[in-house]
Amino acid sequence: MRTLLAFSLLAALSACSKADEKKADAPKEPAKKLGLGDPAPPLTVTKWLNGPETKVEPGKVYVLEFWATWCGPCIAAMPHLAEVRDEFKDKGLVVVAVTSKDPNNSEEAVEKFVKEKGAKFGFTFAFCATDATDKAYMQAAEQQGIPCSFVVGKDGKIAFIGHPMELDDVIPKVIDGTWQGQKDIDLIKENEKKLGEIFAKADKDIDAALKDLTAFEAANPHKAKQDMFQVSKVAMLVQGKKYDDAKALTEPLLTKLTDKKNGSLVGNLRNIWAAKELNPDKQHIGLATRAADAVLAIDGETVFALYGAAETYRAAGDKAKATALLEKALAASKNEKEKEFLNKKLDEYKK
Repeated sequence: MRTLLAFSLLAALSACSKADEKKADAPKEPAKKLGLGDPAPPLTVTKWLNGPETKVEPGKVYVLEFWATWCGPCIAAMPHLAEVRDEFKDKGLVVVAVTSKDPNNSEEAVEKFVKEKGAKFGFTFAFCATDATDKAYMQAAEQQGIPCSFVVGKDGKIAFIGHPMELDDVIPKVIDGTWQGQKDIDLIKENEKKLGEIFAKADKDIDAALKDLTAFEAANPHKAKQDMFQVSKVAMLVQGKKYDDAKALTEPLLTKLTDKKNGSLVGNLRNIWAAKELNPDKQHIGLATRAADAVLAIDGETVFALYGAAETYRAAGDKAKATALLEKALAASKNEKEKEFLNKKLDEYKK
C-alpha cells in the first residue's frame, strides 16, 4: 500500500530537480568545490526581503535554505524551518531562505510569495538576480534538488548539506558543539534507511512493522519526539486498524501542530484519517474534519486548502459542506487547468 508512504518520513524528504531551470549557457561544472568543513562562501544577494541584510559571521549558526517559488516541497518544508528557527534563535541560529532568478522564478514572483507568506514564517528571504550564489553553493556542492539546507557552524564552515527535514537531527548538535560531521550524517542516513525498511514491511506485515517501529522508538527517543515521526506513526497505526491508539496520538499532536501553525503536517493528519484506503470504515472521522478546518485557519482559504477540506467532508459523508467548499475552491482558482479539474470534481459531487 503506497498510501502509507505518502504520509511517511520518506515522503517528507521529497525534492524538486533544478536541472530544467539552469540556463543553457551556464557552465556544466563550477571550478571550485564545496563540502563539509569548507568556509561558507559569501552570499551575492540582489534584494533582502522580510528581514535585514545577512552576512555569515563567526559565532552564529546559519541555515541557508535554497528554494524556489515553483517548488512545492520547498514551500511545504517552510513551516518546519520556521519552527527550527523559533526554537533556536535565542541560541544564535539565523535562517535565510535563498532563491535565484530563473525562467519560472522571477523577482516579482518571489516578492509576491514573501508578501503573502513571509510574516508567517518569520525568517529572512534573499533574492539573487544572478546565479553567483547558486554556483557558490548548489553547483559547487553538486546538489541537484531543492529544498536544500546548508548549515554553517560557529566557525564559519559548512557543517551539513541536506534536506531541511533532517535539521532536527543536526541543529541541536551544531548549536551545542557536539556535531561530528560525516559520522552524524551517516547515522541520519542509517536511521532513514531503517525507517524505510519498516514502512516497506508495513505493506506486507503491519503488526511486525509496528513492533519494529516500537523498537526503533526505544533506540532513538529523540527521533520519536519529532512531529514528522509522530505523524508517520499515526499513519501506521491507522493502517494497522489500531484506530483508538491512533486517535490517542492524533489529538494532542493535532493541537500542537495547529498551535505551531504547521499547515503541512496538519494536512497530513487530515489526509490520513480521510483516506479510504487507510480508514475505510471512517473511524474517528471527526479528526479528519477537525484537521481540515485547522488547515483552513492556518493557510487561509487557498485553492489547495479548500479542495482538501472538500474531499475530507465528502469522505465524512457531509455532501452539502463538501460541495460548498469545492465551489469556493473553484471561485478562488485562477488557473484554467485547475478549474477544469475542479469542475469535473464538482460534477462528481453533485451526482
